[in-house]
Amino acid sequence: MKKIERILAIIVLLLDNEIVSTAQLAQRFDVTKRTIFRDMETIEMAGFPIISHSGRNGGFSLINSFKLKTYTYSESEKEAILNALNVQEGLFGIFDDQAIIKEKITQLQKQTEHKMIPKKRFSFDSPTMHRLEIETETKVKINQINLALKQNKKILIDYVDNKGDHTNRLIHPYELMLMNGSWYIYSYCENREAFRYFKVTRIRQLAIHSADFDPIEYSNDQILEKREEKIHLRFKKEELGKLYDYYTEDEIQVKETYVDVIIYAKQQRMILPFLLMFGSGVNVIEPKTLKELHKQEIIKLTQTYKN
Repeated sequence: MKKIERILAIIVLLLDNEIVSTAQLAQRFDVTKRTIFRDMETIEMAGFPIISHSGRNGGFSLINSFKLKTYTYSESEKEAILNALNVQEGLFGIFDDQAIIKEKITQLQKQTEHKMIPKKRFSFDSPTMHRLEIETETKVKINQINLALKQNKKILIDYVDNKGDHTNRLIHPYELMLMNGSWYIYSYCENREAFRYFKVTRIRQLAIHSADFDPIEYSNDQILEKREEKIHLRFKKEELGKLYDYYTEDEIQVKETYVDVIIYAKQQRMILPFLLMFGSGVNVIEPKTLKELHKQEIIKLTQTYKN
């Protein structure tokens, strides 16, 4: 081994250990103790603060403050890490490893000369569209799904589909995602032999299976609707604030007494529940098929309290 390679290896050992003995270093690199002493002089001349420890358990070490400076982050970087962890905690709940990381970062802040009080940049009263009780229940499921994702474990779920039927599915979890205010798990379903999106709130029972699966290349592009059909909606002017929750500036046309929204989507039936949220505050201008579907849904609602 060349001298420069040996010196670099010694520096790494000094950074990783409290004290490294001369005998250990000499034996590891198959050189004499005198050579190690000369190497230490070279390392010290290069600016590394070496401490020499005498006695039976003696050896060499680096000043702790130097290690701290070498291994840790700036205050702004530590704050960014804590903020990211707070975001994750707000969305998913807290994991054991996350709690450990937060504790370590906090301890590093305490050890710096000029301690900065971390500012809370993010807060989560209700990060999704669901009630607090539902979010709490969902976070428990997400923790289990996250564990399965890490270990490539299959998951057995009792799932309620769009028709209200319970089905038992054995799935291979690939990706957890937040879409339109709800959590979904993108998975390969053994029952359907295809990739599917499962809404986490509709998973009534969940158990991590003992069997592993080998992940394959996949794509979740099919969730994006193709721009195949123009949809023209007309809202009352007072609905404008709500519309910015769902549509971009380019999709919204503000008129004197109403607001037009023009989008392109494939599945018209997916839009119906959204339209019903606005009650009498929205009309479908086109296409005619969506207009008829909207009318039918309104008629069904009027039948609700007839009996």
